[in-house]
Amino acid sequence: MRGFGRTMRAGWRIVAVSIALSMATAFGITSLITPVYESRTQMFVSTSGSTYSPDVYEGNLFSQQAIPAYAGLVANEALASTVIADLALDLTPAELADKVTMTYSPDTVVFDIVATDTSPELARDIADTIARELSALVADLNAPGNGEPPSVMLKMVSQAEVSDAPISPNTVVYLAWGAAVGLLIGTALVLVRRRSNGTAH
Repeated sequence: MRGFGRTMRAGWRIVAVSIALSMATAFGITSLITPVYESRTQMFVSTSGSTYSPDVYEGNLFSQQAIPAYAGLVANEALASTVIADLALDLTPAELADKVTMTYSPDTVVFDIVATDTSPELARDIADTIARELSALVADLNAPGNGEPPSVMLKMVSQAEVSDAPISPNTVVYLAWGAAVGLLIGTALVLVRRRSNGTAH
């Protein structure tokens, strides 16, 4: 180990250059990747007589069981077509569905509609528009038909915001991998040089 340490100290310049070149390569790769941004709209499942509190996410069993069904509606082709028309998007319903997901916890009545796009503004608009159209669809499905309000409604807790930082590519991760690869390559070069010098002597 002492010999290895001396060898690495003697060849530290090679290791440093290798790390720098690998990190520069990793940074160059990230600059070639189109960034993808994410926006979230938070929704609350409201049943008759229920209210939302930021500190209380507990809901009745019906609301909790209904949320997984809404996840299927988010990817519904008819809903996607309506959103495409609202935003005048040059996308197919399937392409839009690929940009939208829904996240939730099984024991709450709050869920997030998550949209991704290469444009942070469009990601925000997609998330909010999906939320509005989903709310209207759920209201129609739960309308009693006698003029009374729907028994179940979706309410927007917080609107989507424009993200400043992309979720992909993760530059920090790429640079970390670049540094690790550079360290391995540099170490290998130092050891190879030491062996070559030893053989030459």
